[in-house]
Amino acid sequence: MLNTAALPDNVQSSLVLGAALAGLWLSGRYIHGTIVDRTTCLPDLEHLGEPTKTKYKGRAIVCGGSFAGLMTARMLTDHFEEVVVIEAEETFEDGSRKGTNLMQHNQLHAFGVLVLSTWRKLWPDADNYIKEADGRVTLCNNNLYYGRAVNLPPGFSHEWVNFCRPTAEAVLRKMARTHPRIRFVHGSVTGLIPSKDGSDTVTGVTYKLLGALATEEEQPLDGAFVVDATGLACRGSKWIDSLGYQSPRRDYYDPYGAYTTAVVQLTPEAIAKIPWPKPYNEVGWILAVPCEVGFETRSNYITRWDGDRISFLQSTFNDAEQTPKTKAEVYAWARSLPMEPWQETLLDIMEEDIEDMEIYRCRLGQFYHLRYDLSKRLPQNFVPIGDAVMKLNPVYGQGGTKACMDVCSLDGVLRRSRRGNQPTQPVPKNITSAFLKKHAPRAIGIMDFNKALDYPWGNTSIHFPGDTPSQGATLLSWWKQVAVAMSYSDTVYGMVQEVLQGVAPPTQLFGARVIWTVLKVKLGWA
Repeated sequence: MLNTAALPDNVQSSLVLGAALAGLWLSGRYIHGTIVDRTTCLPDLEHLGEPTKTKYKGRAIVCGGSFAGLMTARMLTDHFEEVVVIEAEETFEDGSRKGTNLMQHNQLHAFGVLVLSTWRKLWPDADNYIKEADGRVTLCNNNLYYGRAVNLPPGFSHEWVNFCRPTAEAVLRKMARTHPRIRFVHGSVTGLIPSKDGSDTVTGVTYKLLGALATEEEQPLDGAFVVDATGLACRGSKWIDSLGYQSPRRDYYDPYGAYTTAVVQLTPEAIAKIPWPKPYNEVGWILAVPCEVGFETRSNYITRWDGDRISFLQSTFNDAEQTPKTKAEVYAWARSLPMEPWQETLLDIMEEDIEDMEIYRCRLGQFYHLRYDLSKRLPQNFVPIGDAVMKLNPVYGQGGTKACMDVCSLDGVLRRSRRGNQPTQPVPKNITSAFLKKHAPRAIGIMDFNKALDYPWGNTSIHFPGDTPSQGATLLSWWKQVAVAMSYSDTVYGMVQEVLQGVAPPTQLFGARVIWTVLKVKLGWA
């Protein structure tokens, strides 16, 4: 053992200082790692899709072929020998739906960095399916206009995928169907089967067949693990209530917003005339002009979809203002908000040369969180994911990110819950609690950001216990300053994109680089 007392004073001081700096560094690393794990799914994403040496006994059942449900089904094949997806809507061989009750089905969607990363982890050949469907993988750049055009920094490498929701779902379902251990059933789940031994578990589901084999007779399906992926229907809360468990508290707010998606089919002549800023086959997002509390209640987003289509999303949080209903109103709305000259030319050419435009209008509705995490007693092999537990404001484009966060979180819990190396083992009795403990802070962080942006709209109806319109005012104030700063700094914009895409913790927006840029803007040095 080193006798420091025998060393010269200056050496002793250096050792003490070195030990202190090492301790600070290790503490910083630990704190950073804790924040990353608590607010993002990055630690779980790292191992997503990796084969496992052991499996859990029994069958996993996914109730609903939703966006989150299909990804979950593939993830569960790493943990169970058989996975059954029961979906109520009829689908075709190419993975598309015959019809849908989803109000946002034809609206513009963002399939962000975490979505693409999750797909690539679960399906290494995902890019081939995307390309086959005429989707395009591009840099995560939405050509943001925030007082001025905003650009990504050199070396920014995060990618996302551009296509419409129906195409994205068809690709996802097609990939899921390639897995030999996933079986699809066209049916409707009617309830959960309680355990006969009185334990807080379920032993499967009851369901009715639909389509060509439709019957009114309920059929049982044994399962060791059940996932509620029924989306906005949130059927799981009703199923557990019927078994005597307390239905989760439903917290929600409603900003009374609405939006219109308009779709234009480009012609070869129009494609040739438009002055694209890059090769046409590399064009994805064209423009993003977000709304801002206290300044502008309207937004305008333009992107290129698969099949040579241009899509507009135009939203408002002013209930006295109607979103566009006609072709002329769509173009007028777009021109009333900022854009670059080439984007104005794009509108001119489309309006003059292309007659048809598909228009879909939608009220945003309520955004909610079913607080399963506060329930004192739940079946411990039943998990809600995606919109079945939380719905976010789609205007901010984070629904897909949150769904992937759910999938990664559940995968991480299932991997860490194994005991021993036996080939098969029973599902642990605390899976639900472990998942909700990990899921809650990650999901609540995104919801709190949404609330900070939406609560200040003058007509927002708030039903989160204890919340007020000023809830999140400090966060909103800082966000506005960061938003201005990113219009002066490509680096800050890249950092903001990483946080919004779920691949960096929110604390990144309070780092030294961001604070320094905000100060420079305030002092007029930017």
